[in-house]
Amino acid sequence: MEEIDKQFLGEPSLWPDSVCANHKEELKLFCVEDQTFICIVCRDTWNHKSHTVIPREEAEANISQDIGRVLASQERFPKSEPTSALTGDIHMVELAKQAADNDPAGLKEDPSFSKIQTFMVWMVLLIFLIAIGGLSATIYVFTPGAAIKPDVTDLRPSALPCCPEGWIGALGSCYYFSEDEGNWKSGQKYCSSRAASLAVNSSLEALNTAKHHKGPSNHWVGLLREPGQPWRWVDGTAFNHLFEVSGAGLCAYLDNGVVSSAGCDTERKWACSKPDGRTGGQC
Repeated sequence: MEEIDKQFLGEPSLWPDSVCANHKEELKLFCVEDQTFICIVCRDTWNHKSHTVIPREEAEANISQDIGRVLASQERFPKSEPTSALTGDIHMVELAKQAADNDPAGLKEDPSFSKIQTFMVWMVLLIFLIAIGGLSATIYVFTPGAAIKPDVTDLRPSALPCCPEGWIGALGSCYYFSEDEGNWKSGQKYCSSRAASLAVNSSLEALNTAKHHKGPSNHWVGLLREPGQPWRWVDGTAFNHLFEVSGAGLCAYLDNGVVSSAGCDTERKWACSKPDGRTGGQC
């Protein structure tokens, strides 16, 4: 490296002659646009008059610094050793050209630079993807409604294996809510045709859970009474008063989360129920 520095920076033969070939004047100036040494007479000619001119000493100092950076860069990104003295001289000329072209290290053609460039591109891409993933996770965590929701299996319409298609499983029973309307007796007949009855022996929780998907419509249930008598389920079992039945009617219906009563000839939709078909915990 020291020998190269000495050869390239110290040999006077590498610099142009000190006398202008055209005007026989000393080459004291350097034309920045034409990148050449000129004399005072050249400066005043038409082809240099509008150009930027600096003292020769300043230009030589700048060129020496550029060549020094080229040589330092070659130590960081070494190329293959020249196979002959002639090849080495050509290589030195190429270094000087690279300095003039503002690519002092010759990185554009250096295989090592290509690998480093590719590595840096992949690193930037990886950091970008990690940042996007972190941002998405942050948005998910802090977005209202993004929290884990409780299991609502019992609220989904069946396709549960223990309930027929179109029925809703809830708390051990299968429920069906009709779209048709009629009086209480026609509702019981409708449910019987589906191997069920108007909803019986059900808690209010089970009825409301099953009705979750059926909207605000009122539905007859299998609860009725004789005038002056207590409520009984349609299958004959006594009503256990797990919930209150409001109103003075003789037939009960589910009404927006509560159970009310009305005259049995009033037309409403029907809520049918039957066991969910489990045996020993298995469907």
